[in-house]
Amino acid sequence: MIPEQTFAAFLATVLEERNAEAALDFWAGDADVTMWGSDLPERAVGREAVRDLLEKLAASRSRLGFRWDERRFHTVGDIAWLNAAGSVTVNGSAPMPYRLTVVFTYADGTWKIHTFNGSVPD
Repeated sequence: MIPEQTFAAFLATVLEERNAEAALDFWAGDADVTMWGSDLPERAVGREAVRDLLEKLAASRSRLGFRWDERRFHTVGDIAWLNAAGSVTVNGSAPMPYRLTVVFTYADGTWKIHTFNGSVPD
């Protein structure tokens, strides 16, 4: 799976299938994996904290929808990153601007998420 596929599968798993445990499988095993969402409390460092945040997202009654106007993937060796800009809707709301950066690492024949940083810019 290439980084683009890993990213799409991760979002589908946590936001559509609502399966936090399976979504965690898309993450690297490093102790310092990091997920920072756009809301202040959405800060997780370490696999257990990321698991907890994914469980909250999967259990949420909110339905998030992303539309990407720009997605740029770049790969150098066993590191890749995504910079994306677009919009997010919450329960069908009016779209709000959304940006994210995701860093991937390659190990044992697969791309895994190491860092996820999302934001709703002003």
